[in-house]
Amino acid sequence: MPQLNPEFFVSQLFWLLITFVFLFIFLWRISLPRISSVLDKRSSKINDDIKKAKQHQAEAEEIQLKIDKQIADVKLQTSELIKDANSNFQKNTSNSLDALDKTLNSNLDKIANEIKKAKSDSLLQINDQIFEITKLTLSKISNIEIEDSEIQEVIQNVQKKALN
Repeated sequence: MPQLNPEFFVSQLFWLLITFVFLFIFLWRISLPRISSVLDKRSSKINDDIKKAKQHQAEAEEIQLKIDKQIADVKLQTSELIKDANSNFQKNTSNSLDALDKTLNSNLDKIANEIKKAKSDSLLQINDQIFEITKLTLSKISNIEIEDSEIQEVIQNVQKKALN
């Protein structure tokens, strides 16, 4: 094997050194700076993205807090509106019921007065008819002349006894 021959060691070492120096310079001056710049760009891009993500997260949290506050305000306003509507409904219902009660009481009073008037008119008519019947009956049965005031007195006494 020629690589192991001592005669070629010096030339092999020379070319090894040349190749190593060339490779070292190539890596040191060309490849590694490019790789380093790519890594730096990548690192800065990642850091920028993380900063932007944190900013967006903070903005999102602020927006979420605003939304939660608005929701709470709307719930409060809604509950107040419902309470107001409920109290207005109760007031209107109460007023309507009061007006209806007044109307019914007024109608009941009118009807009661009409019934009393009809009752008194009926009683007067009954008294008149009783008077006429009694007068006719007495005149037919007997020839006794009784005055109208006496018949009226008797009818009133009988009515008083009947009512008691």
